[in-house]
Amino acid sequence: MNKALIVIDIQNDYFPGGAFTLENADEACKGAVEAIEQAKRDGWLVVGVQHVGSPDGPAFKPNTEGVKIHSTIAAALGDAPIVVKGEADSFFKTNLEQIVRDAGITDIYLTGMMTQHCVTHTALSPQASDMKVHIIAKGCAAPAKALSDLALQGLSARCEVV
Repeated sequence: MNKALIVIDIQNDYFPGGAFTLENADEACKGAVEAIEQAKRDGWLVVGVQHVGSPDGPAFKPNTEGVKIHSTIAAALGDAPIVVKGEADSFFKTNLEQIVRDAGITDIYLTGMMTQHCVTHTALSPQASDMKVHIIAKGCAAPAKALSDLALQGLSARCEVV
């Protein structure tokens, strides 16, 4: 199997009570858990991505509850590798490319938060250009559902949205 599921930034700050609550965060979390469980059943590589910002930033401050991967996602990921990033693109200045290349991955499936930002930048990353990119919409969320839908529509020109 040459497929990987990359679960992007499903972190506490995006949920009610967090620093940057997204519309439909809980529904996206459930969709992402379903995608993780299916990917594991199918024998895919599963990778979690965690955004860590600066101590003076508005969200994802190091060593806070908000920066932590949501407990439901963390439990579903289990012992999957976690890539820590500081920019929107999950490949930029991280070891994600090395992880997928070492595993011989040809198809990446992305899901997570925020659709119009981190999911989009990862999908369109230069490091992903020679892989087939798919977006699992049910696990995506943005500040507003309409914004997530718009981003998915835009991504559909270059990626398969499932």
